[in-house]
Amino acid sequence: MRTVKSLLLCAVIVALTAGTANAQDRRIHVNIGGGPTFAGGDLGNVFSTGWGPAFGVTFDMNPRIGFQFEYAYRWFPAENYVDTLGGTFTANHRTHQLDFNLVFNLMKTDVARVYMIAGPGAYHREVEITEYVGSGIVCDPWYYICGSYPVTAVLGSRSAWNFGFNIGGGVGFALGEDAEFTIESRYHYVQGPDIPEPPPLFAHLSGKSAAGQYYPLTFGFRF
Repeated sequence: MRTVKSLLLCAVIVALTAGTANAQDRRIHVNIGGGPTFAGGDLGNVFSTGWGPAFGVTFDMNPRIGFQFEYAYRWFPAENYVDTLGGTFTANHRTHQLDFNLVFNLMKTDVARVYMIAGPGAYHREVEITEYVGSGIVCDPWYYICGSYPVTAVLGSRSAWNFGFNIGGGVGFALGEDAEFTIESRYHYVQGPDIPEPPPLFAHLSGKSAAGQYYPLTFGFRF
C-alpha cells in the first residue's frame, strides 16, 4: 500500500506541474485508472476476475510516439477451487506490474485519440493459500507447488518475478483541452516458472508451467 500511495502522490504532482503548460506544448502526461482484469487460459479456471489500479507517466518523443512507464496492481480471488486431486482451496493471486511501453497515436481529433500500446515488462506474482481441505497431495502450477505436502505446510504464500510483455490499444475522449477519459484493453503474457515433477511416488503427476495470460480492461483519465 505504501508503494501505491507513493505512486499516486507522484502522479498528482506531475499532473499539477504539467497543468501549467499549454496542452499543445505538453510533453509529459500522467494516466490514472483501474478496472477488471480477466485471467486467460488455465489461470482463468483457477482464479476469478481480478481488479486493481494502474498509474503511468508518458513522455512524448513526437506527436506520434511516446514512451510510457506504468505500474499496476491486480488482485484475483479463488473461492472453493477444487484441483485435479480433489483438494479444495481458498486463495488469492496478486500481481505487481512494471511495464515499459511505446505508445503509438494512430489518430487524433478534437474529440478523440485512438492509440496502440506495446512493450516488455517485469511482473511480480504472488499466490497466498488461505484455506485448504484435502489429502495433502498438491500439483497445480498456479500455486507453484507439485507433490506431497503436510496440510500445515500448504498454507502460506509463494511468489516470483517473471518477464512478460503486453500489447493493446484504447481510445481517449477529450475533456476540455487538458485531459482525456480513456478506455483501454490489453493482452499481457507472463512467463512462469516450471514446476518440477513430483517425487517418484507420484510419477503420474507431470511437471507444469505457471505462465499466465491477463486481459485488463482499464477506465481512467489522462492529464
